[in-house]
Amino acid sequence: MGDSHHGESRAFWCWLSVLCIASALMAIGLVVQTIALHPDAAGFLSIVTPARAEPAPRYACTPSGGAKTPVCHAASEMQVVRITDDPGGNVGEYYRKYKALSDAGTEIHFHGMCASACTMVFFKEFTGIKACADEGAIFAFHKPFDQKDGKVRRSKSATREIRKLWVAWLEELPDPLRQYLKRARVPSAAEGDEQNTLLLLPGYLLMPKCPVSVAAQ
Repeated sequence: MGDSHHGESRAFWCWLSVLCIASALMAIGLVVQTIALHPDAAGFLSIVTPARAEPAPRYACTPSGGAKTPVCHAASEMQVVRITDDPGGNVGEYYRKYKALSDAGTEIHFHGMCASACTMVFFKEFTGIKACADEGAIFAFHKPFDQKDGKVRRSKSATREIRKLWVAWLEELPDPLRQYLKRARVPSAAEGDEQNTLLLLPGYLLMPKCPVSVAAQ
């Protein structure tokens, strides 16, 4: 009877050990698969930090008519700003918006696509912004370009100006993201790419994951 009990005990512990090893191998396989899909992902790991509970902003952003850029105003209640599927727009407007949110110590939750000027949230000077990305959030980058009469300027002088502006833009970004974008093939409308061509990066590589999904609220 005792030998039977000990035999069952050894079998249980052997089975448990095999299960633990299998779980560990599965986790390693997921990491390898992620790196295979995003070979340069390692460069972003230093950007990702655990989400922290911070005081809610003194500013709230609400849509203003048909404008793409939300209007930020003083808010009496503590709340979180949520940005969903933002296509970008005027660089000056986005700079002023993020500056106000940074000064207010705002927490921003990104959901869906954040493209073009929307990605200015990564500028190092906006230290007051506490940003996170929901599952499935995407950040879309392209080089800046100028338009005249609705057409992209692609002259040699315009291209030189855009290249200088892109260098200055990169200097505003955290080092891991800046280094990645320097190496990557970032679309440029001024240099022949279509205006809607974007470099897509998953939000989980760039920001902490939001504690609560926007879709669930």
